[in-house]
Amino acid sequence: MSENESKEQKEKDMKIEKGNNTEEKILASAKRIFFQKGLKGARMQEIADDAEVNKAMLHYYFRSKERLFEKVFQDSIANVTPRVTEVFLEESVSFQVKIGRLVGLLVDLFAEEPFLSNFFANELARNPDKIFDLVLDIEGGAIGQIIPILNQQILEAIEVGKVKSTIRPAELMLNIFSLCLLPMLSKGLVQRTLGIDDNHMDRFMQKRKRTVTQFVLDAIRP
Repeated sequence: MSENESKEQKEKDMKIEKGNNTEEKILASAKRIFFQKGLKGARMQEIADDAEVNKAMLHYYFRSKERLFEKVFQDSIANVTPRVTEVFLEESVSFQVKIGRLVGLLVDLFAEEPFLSNFFANELARNPDKIFDLVLDIEGGAIGQIIPILNQQILEAIEVGKVKSTIRPAELMLNIFSLCLLPMLSKGLVQRTLGIDDNHMDRFMQKRKRTVTQFVLDAIRP
């Protein structure tokens, strides 16, 4: 490779790296703002200002607010799916232990992403069909793809008398997600009702891992 060719390749690599960094900055800013305000409340100019780029750059990478939102949403789901799947693919622990691990994972997830609960609630109200397709659909949904795995493990647990025969996988997942999601969704109300600050709320949620796990285990026990 000649000196000129080498220089051109370096410049090309630098442009690619710069482009990747710009896209990552935009996605990080969009995530913060979408999580707080949802699709309807967020503005492209606000995202551009937060990412320290001009508005035209947002449209260059993502064309529209809707496409940017969908990318943020899909990335968020993609971050959750492998962690949930891993819980149920673990063969060396019992189904009951997996329930506890799932509860712990969800509580920690909503604590790590404090606006994630509001984000899901807002989008469920705004576009439930899209949430179903991306999250719960058995064929293409991120969490829905876990349902067949969960179904098989429930059937196995029923056969050995550890789970009641009326349990349905989708309802079980819905109940667990609801029990973990609601306290964070109504965090302000919970804190006022219990008279606790943020530090005590964190302790409350850690304790809730045990509370929810036991509640679910009692509910599915035959």
